[in-house]
Amino acid sequence: MVVVGAGIVGLSSAVSLAEAGHRVRVWTAEDPTATASAHAGGVWKPTYQAPLAGSLAWASCSLDRYRRLAADPASGVRMTDAVTVGEVPDADALPAQLRLLPDLDVPNTLPRGFDRGLSHRSPVIDLPRHVRWMLDRLATLGATVEIRRARTLDEVLAEAPVVVLAAGLGSRALAADPTVRPLFSQYVVTDNPGVHRVLVEISDSRRWTSVIPHADRVHLGGVRVPGRTDAAPDREEAREILRRCRDAEPVLQDATVLRIDTGILPARPTTRVESERRRGRLVVHNYGHGGSGLSLCWGTANEVVRLVAAHHDSTVGHPST
Repeated sequence: MVVVGAGIVGLSSAVSLAEAGHRVRVWTAEDPTATASAHAGGVWKPTYQAPLAGSLAWASCSLDRYRRLAADPASGVRMTDAVTVGEVPDADALPAQLRLLPDLDVPNTLPRGFDRGLSHRSPVIDLPRHVRWMLDRLATLGATVEIRRARTLDEVLAEAPVVVLAAGLGSRALAADPTVRPLFSQYVVTDNPGVHRVLVEISDSRRWTSVIPHADRVHLGGVRVPGRTDAAPDREEAREILRRCRDAEPVLQDATVLRIDTGILPARPTTRVESERRRGRLVVHNYGHGGSGLSLCWGTANEVVRLVAAHHDSTVGHPST
């Protein structure tokens, strides 16, 4: 089978399918280490992405996978102290999404400027390392990764009876799905002057405060602009991100800016994870995760494996498939 796309969603789908025993090829229009996924901030967090019931289950599954991967240093995943601030409900009214947070508690201290929050542990994913780990995992399992742009789904189906469409924004054209829309995202990356705790703000605003520390850098966020297709860094937004994050974590006053990371994410009213039969062959759609790809990817990958297995069970004994 062919997985189209090698962002975090495509690679997790390919790894899960290969682990389930399938022969897998990945087609990607660009080097997997150069995708927006490979340069994201890298923290699992609760998501309210529609469909809510599906997202809750997928996020929980992804969290479980990251917690297991944290035992393997090569995976680039570690569990670390974190605080969620902002629009946090009272403890007796926490939604199911927030109750997923490991080791949930009331924080002893809150970042400056915030008066509500929750302390917990969170998976932090060093995405350049994690992407390399997934590529190594695929190679170990006998899967291949090809730099090859898919022009149409029919082109891919001509080479494989099962296609998983995980092409992010490219899924708009390949699936003829106009509900997939661009979502501009930007983070400022600095060196790490001594930040150890993750900070994530819950906010409905297009801007929010987040501090995601790694050993050699810190990703500071963030901003998302619906409909924007220009991936050029916005310097004014970068200055505003730095101001908010330095207010919340004063140690960042001494941080040196290394770069500004941007990406165009695939937004959609609901994440699409469903199967479609085409002349006896199967397309499994897995796209539209928006800014929640890291939080949902391993859960939606498991759903892809389930849909492929269901198709196989329903077509056993039919040579045309």
